[in-house]
Amino acid sequence: MSETTLTAHAARLMRTRHGSIGAVILIAMALIAVFAGLLAPYAPLQQTAESLAEPSAAYLFGTDNIGRDIFSLVVHGARSSLLVGLGAALAALLVGGTVGIVAGYFQGPVEAVLMRIVELFQTLPVIILVLCAVALFGSSFWLLIAAVALAIWPMEARLVYGQYLKLRDRDFIAAARVADLSTAHIMFREILPNALQPVIVQVALDASIAILIEAGLGFLGLSDPDMVSWGRLLFVAQDYMDSAWWMSLFPGAAICLTVVGLNLFADGLNEVIDPRGSAGAGGLQ
Repeated sequence: MSETTLTAHAARLMRTRHGSIGAVILIAMALIAVFAGLLAPYAPLQQTAESLAEPSAAYLFGTDNIGRDIFSLVVHGARSSLLVGLGAALAALLVGGTVGIVAGYFQGPVEAVLMRIVELFQTLPVIILVLCAVALFGSSFWLLIAAVALAIWPMEARLVYGQYLKLRDRDFIAAARVADLSTAHIMFREILPNALQPVIVQVALDASIAILIEAGLGFLGLSDPDMVSWGRLLFVAQDYMDSAWWMSLFPGAAICLTVVGLNLFADGLNEVIDPRGSAGAGGLQ
């Protein structure tokens, strides 16, 4: 895809009803994560003189039970939560995309076996699958990304598989076979670029699902204890819901805002890619 095409798509995205809002939210969150060290008044684990202090000019989001500044924790938590979301979505794309490509292009036993594996994973409850993976392999940062990706890769596989089914018998693929192009060339140079657009939308949705799964694991106390994340902050806040409402409000708001931003961004991408289908569907539901 050329630079001119990308610029045109970006301009169309910013003119969509939801895409522009989602893009602004995601850009803001990305900037917060990148410049967390400059924005946060305190180090993430630094304790202040006051514990359970209410939000004020001194502590914008208040402090927690051991005196840590909630604003600094939320800002630094953006890094790990966004990295888990993006990392898991990309890992799911790599695994699911590879399975979908192979199953969609090759017919017969290969297709049948791979799609039965995908269906098996889809029948398992996501949270149970992730909990089992964390219990077996631990909850370090990279293992957490792998566990979340394990739960969401079948969605990517099904989507890529469907795209390859639609494209593998088109005239331009038949012409490529007549030209005696290699199988790898046809799969990755001819079909893949034409199958990517709806997959990009799914990656944005997968990132929001991954952030929610990570937040759920953190809330259960199963995320990396050495990592500051929004879910981990909610875990700490459980015992202070009545006495210190701000401990749960601001991390929860950050999770909601990011997930909403990703869904709005995905809806805008879908409208850019398939304006007729989006108009018929009535946009974001």
